[in-house]
Amino acid sequence: MQSILAGRDTLVVLPTGGGKSLCYQAPALCLDGTAVIVSPLISLMKDQVDAAQACGISCALLNSSQTPQEQSETIAALKQGRVKLLYVSPERLVQREFLRLLESAKVSFFAIDEAHCVSQWGHDFRPPYRQLSLLRERFPQTGVHALTATATERVRDDIVHQLQLQTPHTLVGNFDRHNLSYHVRRKGQMEERLREILNRHQGESGIIYCITRADVERWTTRLRDAGHRVRAYHAGLSDEQRQRNQDAFIRDRCDVIVATVAFGMGIDKSNVRFVIHAGMPQSLEHYQQESGRAGRDGLPSDCYLFFGGDDLRKWQQIFSDQSPELKRNSMRSVTAMVNFCEGIDCRHRMLVRHFGQDLEEDCSTRCDLCRENRPVLNDSLLIAQKILSSIYRQQERFGSDHTVRVLRGGLDQKILDCGHDRLSTWGLLKEHSKELILSWIGQLTQQGFLIRDPENNALRITDTGRELLKGGQAPKLLGPPKGAARDSETARTGKSHDSQDSADPGLFQRLRQERTEIAQERGVPSYLIFNDATLKALAAQRPVSIEKLLFVPGIGQKKATDFGERILQVIQQHCAEFELPVEQEQIPTAPVPRPAPATPTAGALAAFPLFAAGVSVASVQDLTGKTRGTVLGYLAQYLETVSPEKLNCWVDAESERRISEAIEAVGSDRMKPIYLHLQESIDYDTIRLVVSARRFQPQTNDPHHALKES
Repeated sequence: MQSILAGRDTLVVLPTGGGKSLCYQAPALCLDGTAVIVSPLISLMKDQVDAAQACGISCALLNSSQTPQEQSETIAALKQGRVKLLYVSPERLVQREFLRLLESAKVSFFAIDEAHCVSQWGHDFRPPYRQLSLLRERFPQTGVHALTATATERVRDDIVHQLQLQTPHTLVGNFDRHNLSYHVRRKGQMEERLREILNRHQGESGIIYCITRADVERWTTRLRDAGHRVRAYHAGLSDEQRQRNQDAFIRDRCDVIVATVAFGMGIDKSNVRFVIHAGMPQSLEHYQQESGRAGRDGLPSDCYLFFGGDDLRKWQQIFSDQSPELKRNSMRSVTAMVNFCEGIDCRHRMLVRHFGQDLEEDCSTRCDLCRENRPVLNDSLLIAQKILSSIYRQQERFGSDHTVRVLRGGLDQKILDCGHDRLSTWGLLKEHSKELILSWIGQLTQQGFLIRDPENNALRITDTGRELLKGGQAPKLLGPPKGAARDSETARTGKSHDSQDSADPGLFQRLRQERTEIAQERGVPSYLIFNDATLKALAAQRPVSIEKLLFVPGIGQKKATDFGERILQVIQQHCAEFELPVEQEQIPTAPVPRPAPATPTAGALAAFPLFAAGVSVASVQDLTGKTRGTVLGYLAQYLETVSPEKLNCWVDAESERRISEAIEAVGSDRMKPIYLHLQESIDYDTIRLVVSARRFQPQTNDPHHALKES
């Protein structure tokens, strides 16, 4: 910010979610004139403008999606100096007419977002970005600032050269995303694994990345058939369909987007709780940016990566049409990605080292390797010699899968045709699993004892590997995890690594529901109202005044003014219902008076006919486009209003019976006593539905009931 205010050219590299937008938005408010922001996508521009306007910033955009009148109004505001930030595409910025317009206006500085697109060595090269070098010629006294989330030193140097930055102040942030947990596994039983992860993150936002369109369609279909709310995104869909699916994801009308790498640049959705790579990304730059779309709000989030030999073949096929130089560069990137997958160091450490940084210590529990604490084998040298010896006797002409089959004593036709069943190394490692031997081959490759032929993936022994065969090198091979992996424990219990925070989960869900209602009323994504980190803080601190709201991260004066009263009402109602303290002041323990039935909201009334017809909650979600929490709120209002005799459309008979008995025992003024009486065996949502249905029914045990009825 100081560099921008001083007018000095700047190159900023901050990981996804690190605050790049703030770096230029805050200085723009302090300087005279308009800051021009270059953004690669229309959808990204709109999200950034919506977010800035929600904070009270005067900003606008110019793009082809606008009507001529909208564009004229923006140009007029620009000429009158009423726009502090103007978002445009690189294609528009280099147009002669637009450049003349800017020369007649007062431009405070230029900010080039997603600046890695300038470099052909970057992972999202876009030729129009190259033309931005003319800014230095046309505006020699105006600062130019390049910002990106992923750039190696080579890419950074190319950005400076291509944009003709003058002695830029280069600032590189910490690439380690400490709130992310990395889980890397070889492929196998993929459908079961994907379903397990989605069940673990039920109701949370996530992204599944695939290499090909066919993979996207396959997993979208299978996961949708399994009952998950998923949508597809790839270049084979129409522009309209892609935009519709992206909007559904952004606005929480679906939980998961299954996509190729065509999806994601500039997606500013802060509450993505998990990212799955169902195939290996093509580079560590891609992986750092794609996995970094999880947990932008700073809350703990999970990144799962599944890889296999077929991924390498797919990328080789995709790169086959590239020029020789570009293909070599692409394959080097893929090799670095393979080494990350098959490495034996802390995942966080390997990732930041790729970008020229390091960690003071390993992550401890935030990656699979550190969490599992896999032991280094005492006989690493002997096992490595067996593997390399087999590769040598196969004349270094075969890949990993064939080598594993030989070492495990396989008798398939290819082994028999090649005579490899007669090799002295045949069956030498038959007591070990295929997955473990593949892992060892990967570890030997990562440590430089083997290489893969870029043309056919055949394993070749390096000079260092030949020294190993003679006993002159000491490899490190990891054994299998000790005991059950922690991932499996998490899957069984359903508890994620942030389950011990101090935020009240019930209040958090109610705040999420209120946030969704506000977002729908305003026609913007939910995270532009408040992100999950802000809701967690609200659910933990439970403020009851506008003044105290201003101490909550993510709430400024404008948001407190716009949404404060509604948020405080939700907090007060929840705390009263569950006898929770607010701002350290204990709520009296006397029973809360039974309220009169509230007037149903307009949204609930629209859903009443569906509930009257016995439609399930999931079906109402699909029909209305509302979230599960919102639909449950509507259903509670319906039950309070109608008080039906039977709930079997939404609550099974056994649960209803047990909850009813608990209500008879502890009353229905508060749900927590019911929950505890049931030994925490039935969730709050189900309890709430039964309580709502019974809340305004006549009390048959009231001695005055008959008189009241008469």
